[in-house]
Amino acid sequence: MNRIEIFAPAGDMESLKAAIANGADAIYLGPDLFSARAFAKNFSLPEIKEAVEYAHLHNVRIFITVNILYHDEEFEKLFHYIDCFYEYQVDALLIQDIGLLKAVRKRYPDFEVHVSTQMTLNSLEAVRYFEDLGVTRIVVSRENSIEEIRYIKEHSPLEVEVFAHGALCVSYSGQCLMSSMIGKRSGNRGACAQPCRMTYQLKEDGHVIEEEAFLLSPRDLCTIDHLQEYIDANVTSLKLEGRMKKPEYVAAITKAYRKAVDHCYGAKENYTKDDIHDMKQMFNRHYTTGFPFHDAHIVDTDFSGNRGMPLGVVVSYNRKRKVVAIKLSDELKQGDSILFKSVDAGRPVNKIYLKGKLVNKGSPGEIVEIEFDTPVFKGEVMKTVSIDTLKKLDETFMHEKKYRSITFILHAHKDLYLTLEAISGNEHVTITSEHLIEEARNTPTDAARITKQLSKLGSTIYTIDDINLDMDKNINIPISLLNSLRRDAVDALNERFAHMKLHHLQPQSLPLPKVRTPHKSNYIVVRTIEQLQTVIHEDNVYMYYDEETAEEAFELLTGHNQPVNFYMPRINTDEDIQRILSNPIIDKVKSLIVNDYGLYRLLKDKHVILGTGFNITNSLSASSFDESIIASYETSRLELEKMSKVTNELIVQIYGKTENMITEHCLVSQHYFQKKIKHCHRCKGHTYTLVDRKGYEFTLFTDERCRNHILHNVPLLIESYGSLDVSTLLFFLDEEPETIKEVLKAYKTNSFHEYRKQITSTSGYYKA
Repeated sequence: MNRIEIFAPAGDMESLKAAIANGADAIYLGPDLFSARAFAKNFSLPEIKEAVEYAHLHNVRIFITVNILYHDEEFEKLFHYIDCFYEYQVDALLIQDIGLLKAVRKRYPDFEVHVSTQMTLNSLEAVRYFEDLGVTRIVVSRENSIEEIRYIKEHSPLEVEVFAHGALCVSYSGQCLMSSMIGKRSGNRGACAQPCRMTYQLKEDGHVIEEEAFLLSPRDLCTIDHLQEYIDANVTSLKLEGRMKKPEYVAAITKAYRKAVDHCYGAKENYTKDDIHDMKQMFNRHYTTGFPFHDAHIVDTDFSGNRGMPLGVVVSYNRKRKVVAIKLSDELKQGDSILFKSVDAGRPVNKIYLKGKLVNKGSPGEIVEIEFDTPVFKGEVMKTVSIDTLKKLDETFMHEKKYRSITFILHAHKDLYLTLEAISGNEHVTITSEHLIEEARNTPTDAARITKQLSKLGSTIYTIDDINLDMDKNINIPISLLNSLRRDAVDALNERFAHMKLHHLQPQSLPLPKVRTPHKSNYIVVRTIEQLQTVIHEDNVYMYYDEETAEEAFELLTGHNQPVNFYMPRINTDEDIQRILSNPIIDKVKSLIVNDYGLYRLLKDKHVILGTGFNITNSLSASSFDESIIASYETSRLELEKMSKVTNELIVQIYGKTENMITEHCLVSQHYFQKKIKHCHRCKGHTYTLVDRKGYEFTLFTDERCRNHILHNVPLLIESYGSLDVSTLLFFLDEEPETIKEVLKAYKTNSFHEYRKQITSTSGYYKA
């Protein structure tokens, strides 16, 4: 069985070298275009070629992240990039866009494909869908428990990758529109503005119950104490987050997890307090073991940035001199950076004063003064950058280490050419000199001397495994010749490893999508029984599926001789799916809007429509399905026009609030219990809203599975859809019956342009 993989991030070449030097088995990195970390340094095409050669030489694999959603006009350049990745012998691609994934499987049949966590894979059934597509690995959601992960791995041959360390998203990845809808910075396009790290108020029934705090900002994930559980669950890869962070951060986390993993497999050395200290010193928001290990403390509401490590406390502040006095609990040096928690501000430390004299460091117990323009009179002081820690971690990747073993076989026989074989891994090279071996006239070259010369591997990446000498006695071999053969053999192996051939096919051409004749209809989705009663006589009504209201909705619809249609949840674990399928109502429904690959795979024999949970943003994705499709909210009018030509039925939401976040974290439970307690029922009978710093209010509701849904503050309203060959969708989530009636009237009388004047709304990406 293969050992579990340490999978490290690289935002630039220095970070890549830091990861490799500290024990990474594989590296993920993004190109300068098409990356889910659009604001990282990332890699140009020549840099990717260099990175692959360097990594392969050092026995490390390279995976390229192209895990964003794409627009039609981007595919020509994207496939040029992927052709280059294929030629460069990149080990695998990490993909989110379903159209791209299917196209890559056709165009490059021997290119390994991994499914990004942005695909929101929460169930074995979803994983099986991708088994059928021939992918190699899936990245499960950060919200999956270790029990769910083990169940998936026990029933699927696919490799399973988990997030093991680093920043968490509070929303299910791939289902977050918060940044996108607020400021057109799409997380699905790699440009998230991280609104989850901002402050919010929480209102209950219109009254503030939680003053401004970081209600959506998760701690950082750290599962280093649970690696044996991942190994026992047959997890393939431990993903360490951090493409936006410093090389020293990458070095610290990779080193610690390497030591911890090796210890699980029997190595004596384990990670130490110093390793944890180094990780925390480089960046931390406090640690959580997360949903995999049932940690209820996911969010800290008091602070969202790097907490650093405790340094001391503020003693006083001198306004005239603009200096703050700090009593140190740890050493402070010039070059360190500090943060004053009470004012959430800090600075690099250039000058340190002790008893009025300039010094280069302060020691624990001493009171030192630091120049600081912002008055601060109390509170903890944190060290956010340690110059000593940086230097220590820099040392870990400043010098070449040993990554491969080598066996030499020397053939030396009188009157024949001297030959050296070198074997490393699966590579075998033979170097033959132009020198004929002669009988020794004086002292013959002995075996010990030959072994010594061949062992001089110096600053190469190789260590000696074995040296075999096939030689005559009483012969003379010039030492310079041995050195030359050794160097040539090492160079030949380097060339083989740096340019090893993984892909052996020519990229295949892709068929053009079929042009289809679309038809037009209108659909309505509602969430509550009261809303359903309001629209009960309309056509194509879908009820938002909730186990607590499903039976009442079924009886109401059948009682009015209306077909039973459900809009299915966007998040479904295997347990959720089993509860849905065990509901006898499901066998009697006419149509379902499904939003995840698990239910889609299981219910394909019914009439299904693909919902926005599939994030379909381009004609390549749209044309890859035969079913009706609801277009992504992040799709412009131009893109909708292209998609409509290759889809049997393209549905566009023209009214309704978007679900900006779905989160396993519960803000209501957090407020009352400072952690999540499932089924606490505090939310029952109440209404909740989140209020941001600008005063905008976002409706918050909790489903029967205790997941929070955060809606946009204003509805999407698209008035100029008439010329498109698309069906339309009205989506009512928190509207009162009177509002629903007004919207329906405006829709039926084709007067959305007038209705827009009466409300605050957004056109989203429609005109973008």
